[in-house]
Amino acid sequence: MAVTDEAITKIKEMLISGQLKAGDRLPPENELSDQLGLSRSSLREAVKALELIRVLDVRRGDGTYVTSLEPGLLTETMGFMVEIHQESSAPELMEVRRILEPGAAAHAAARINARGLAALRTCLDSVPPQATAAQLAAHDFAFHSLIARASGNPYLAGMLDSLTGSALRLRTWQRIVEAGAVTAILGEHSAILEALTLGDADLARSLMTVHVASAERWLRRPPAQAVPPVQTPAFTFAPAGRVEPVPVPDPEPVSEWEPVSRPKPVSEPKPVPASEPKPVPASPAPQPSPAAQPS
Repeated sequence: MAVTDEAITKIKEMLISGQLKAGDRLPPENELSDQLGLSRSSLREAVKALELIRVLDVRRGDGTYVTSLEPGLLTETMGFMVEIHQESSAPELMEVRRILEPGAAAHAAARINARGLAALRTCLDSVPPQATAAQLAAHDFAFHSLIARASGNPYLAGMLDSLTGSALRLRTWQRIVEAGAVTAILGEHSAILEALTLGDADLARSLMTVHVASAERWLRRPPAQAVPPVQTPAFTFAPAGRVEPVPVPDPEPVSEWEPVSRPKPVSEPKPVPASEPKPVPASPAPQPSPAAQPS
């Protein structure tokens, strides 16, 4: 173990054991280094590292203090990590949201009070009619954060606040605005609020699952510039919405001095009269033979 890591571990043990509590001031550097058996340089490095993750607060000219150690404060470090890795880890981050947020919504349905419901309703009603993607992203963060806090679990709320980076959330809403689906997504927010108002934990869980999955689908959608343009049809649209045909050019006018060729009428065939049957001549009567005449 590196010397700096050893120093961090020893300060962490002091916090866990209760030797140091939230808001306490650390002993002077020389005293603490002797107490922990560390060099002053390694102790300084450890203090810098713990300051970065919001465990310690170094106040110039005053001393070093333990922060409030609130979950929301400590999970800011995870938010920093999310901002760095959001481009390469967007699917994994959305998967974590799909696991955690429905549970937070279900807990909120059972624990939210009138004040929390009013805050959510105000958040939803404050979206301007022609909101930009940035405004919608800010609204989305506030709406989900209020639900996470209403769950009554500050650790869960802190984790959810830090899971979606600002750039990732903005990119999602840019896709939604480009597709003209803002009303549909805000409608999902309204449905979730209605489930929370009814105190229906199962409904809130189901609606939140669908909503986060919908956000993931929009995040995966390519930007509008990457979509091939739609081929325009060979007709124009009048303002009233009627379809106007493409004008066809008139035929060249015919001079009034030129005869107009008209098709000759087809004469009907004359009926052929039926031929009358010719009379058959009667055969002559037979003459008596000479032998039969009297002598």
